[in-house]
Order: sequence, then structure tokens, then C-alpha cells
Amino acid sequence: MQTFIWTPLFETGLHEVDQQHQRLVALLNDLGEHVDSGRIEHIDEALNALAEYTVYHFQCEEDIMDRGQVATGHTERHKATHQRFVAQVTEWLGRRARGESLDLRQLLDFLANWLIFHILGDDQSMGRQVAAIAAGQAATLAYESDRASDDPRTDILLGSLRRLYSGLVSRNEELLATQAQLSEANLLLEARVAERTSELLQANQLLAKEQARVVEAEKMASLGRMVAGFAHEVNTPIGVAIGASSQSSQLVTELGALLSAEEVTEEDLRSRLDTLAETSRLTLDNLARAADMVRSFKRTAVDQSSDRERDYLVAEVIEDVEKNLRASFKNAPVKIAIECPDNVAMFGPAGALVQVLNNLMLNSLAHGFNDGQSAGQITIAVEAGAESVVFDYRDDGAGMSAETLAQAFEPFYTTRRGSGGSGLGLYIVYNLVTQALHGQIQCESAPGRGIHVRMTLPRCVQTHSKSKIS
Repeated sequence: MQTFIWTPLFETGLHEVDQQHQRLVALLNDLGEHVDSGRIEHIDEALNALAEYTVYHFQCEEDIMDRGQVATGHTERHKATHQRFVAQVTEWLGRRARGESLDLRQLLDFLANWLIFHILGDDQSMGRQVAAIAAGQAATLAYESDRASDDPRTDILLGSLRRLYSGLVSRNEELLATQAQLSEANLLLEARVAERTSELLQANQLLAKEQARVVEAEKMASLGRMVAGFAHEVNTPIGVAIGASSQSSQLVTELGALLSAEEVTEEDLRSRLDTLAETSRLTLDNLARAADMVRSFKRTAVDQSSDRERDYLVAEVIEDVEKNLRASFKNAPVKIAIECPDNVAMFGPAGALVQVLNNLMLNSLAHGFNDGQSAGQITIAVEAGAESVVFDYRDDGAGMSAETLAQAFEPFYTTRRGSGGSGLGLYIVYNLVTQALHGQIQCESAPGRGIHVRMTLPRCVQTHSKSKIS
């Protein structure tokens, strides 16, 4: 569809000008076809060709007015109209070159309407004045006569259209200025957002590093408490073994003295031998107990201080944790009930499960049973499936309010800030279950009804090593 249809109505009487007008119309129609087709590269080529030819055409018209000695009043007005149009089109081309939004359909309508008004008004007036001057009429008289001979209605219409066009140009310039301000403000806003985003990213990275450091410190502190508890617990069997060994040594000395004597009764000899046998048994039993505690602690400590993956029996891990926490629960009226089949095997970072159970039991002792001042029971029940193992951890302690429960797994949240609570115990539990053990965890609690933590863990968490579990 053509944007501009040329008819004899637009002729000015100047052959050169009319030919150039028809060339402008053809270029305008080419631009309209490219806009309709949406071919960007052809649109830019057509716009530039139209702009270049328009400048050339305006110069030709101005030369004709100068050669024909057209009146100054008309010439100055005509040239000013050219200058405003060129400035307007140059601004639009600049916006398009900068990649800013430009409605090409509106641009086409503007160019077509402007050309119509300009030809019917200034250009045809120029043609009539050039013809009158060529016929011998003075330039001023030709100018005044042309204005006087105009149909008043046409003059009023063209005047209104010129004012409308002038208003549209003015409004468009205001819109362009506003758009430029908005673009500048948007760039500033984008820069500020990018700067703020960068600051937040850096702060988040620092927070993550610090949080990881604090969590690791808490894990090491937990291991340290376990070491202290182990040292206290293993001291009893070692002490008994040392005492029994010392008594055995004394009995051996006494037996030597008896054997060196001239006379010794069977009763004295048998009495000391029986006592020696008892002290030896006592020494062996307590050393065996200490060795068992050392093996359990060694296994737990190695697991907890590394991410090593291995095959392990769940019952063995629970037993190790319970043994290593005996010192913490020694004077507390809290019973520990374990319901776990002996043959439930898993593969993965056993240390993560050790840390989870350790934190849960110490959390119950501190919060559920008021640091061991209140009586109660902790139950750890295990149910094995083909692909997963379910851990039901319960205590019948103080429980938690709805508000506390909602934040139980959040880092640094604690109800005992002034009493040394770090707020990381259950947070570490949640992260180990969901990340290290690739499982799921839910927690239920209410004031006075204890806590119920249900964990579902895959039987095989394989990231580095290979499991022997079939």
C-alpha cells in the first residue's frame, strides 16, 4: 500500500521542483514498503536515502527562490520551515542510530502529511511567485498578490494546519526531551542497581564464608566436647585396671615371699592365688572395656572430622554416639531407648549421621530436659526400607512453641542466647540431612509434648567412593 499518491493537484508549475517532489514521493513509498515488510537493514537504507535527497531538494528550492528573486518575506519563512524539518528528521535518525524506540509508522504519517502541507502551501506559493516575477511583476507585489489571491478558507485551513504541525513538533520535542531525561535516569538507576547488587553479592559471599566458618567451628566444638566426655568416661575403666594391676603386682611380691619361706600353708598360697586371679580378671575386663570405648571413639571421631564415605551399620553408629555421650547424660535422669535392627546397612558419610544424632541428643538434654535437671526419655527408632531408612527421633521433654518451631532450623536462632546457646545445633542437623545425607527432615513439637524429628535418608549416598552394599 502506497504512503503517498502523487496527483496533478500537487504540481507547482516549476518542472524541476515537481520532478524532485515525485522523487521524494517515490522514496517515501519505498520506506513505507520496507516498514510493512519489517526488513530492518532496508528501512535504515531508505531513511538515509530520503533524508539525503530531502536536504538536496531543499537546497534546490532555495536556489530557485534566490535566482528568481522571490520576496524576502516568503524566502525567509520558506527556509525556516526547511531548517525546522531537517532538524526534526536529524533528531529522529539520531535516536534510531542510538537504538532508542521510534514508531516508524508514526514517522511515515508525519513525513507524508508534512510534504502534503508544504507542497500545497509554501511550494505552490513559490511557484506562483516565480511565474509572476518572470512575467515582469515586482517581487514584493507578486508576494502580496499571491497572499491576497488566496482563498481565505484555504489560508485559514493551512494556517490552522501549520499551527497544528508547529504544536505537534513542539510537543514532540518536549516528549523527546522527557524521554532523554527518562533514559538518563534509567541508566543511573541501572548503574545504582548494578552497584547495589554487586555490594549485596559481596556481602552475601562474606556472610556465606563466615557462616561456613562458624558452622565448622561449632562442629569442631562438638567434637571437642565429645573428646572431653570420652576422656572422662575412659578414665574409670583405666583407673580400675591400674588399681587391679597394682594389687596384682603386690600379690606377686607376696607370693614370692611365701615361696621363699621355710614353711607355707596351702591355704595362704591358694588365698593369694585366688585374689591374683580376680585382680587379673578385673584388669582384663576394664582394659577390654577401655579398648572398646577407644575403638568406638576413634571410629566416631574420624567420621565426624571428615567427609569420608564408607559402609556402616546404623546400629553401630547409634551405639557409638550413645557411648560417647554417656558422660553428658551420666547425672541426668534421662533414659535412652534405641530401637534399631542390627543388620541395617548404609553407605555414605557416616560422620554426618554421627553429628546429626549427637546434636539432636544434646539439644534434647539442654532444651527438652533443662540441662539434665528434668526426667524423661529419648527414643531413637529405625525402620529400613529397600531404598531408604527412616529415623524417628523423639523426646518427651518441654517441647517448643509454634514460633520457636517455625524458626528451629534457622541459623543462629536460639532461645538461650544469654546462656551460651549458639543457635546452630538444629541448623547443622538440617543442612547435614538435606545436603550431606541427601535426605528429608520434618519436625513436630508443642509445649509440654516433647519433640518428634522424622528423617528419611537414602541407604546409599554415593558421591566419591563405591559402596559394597548391594
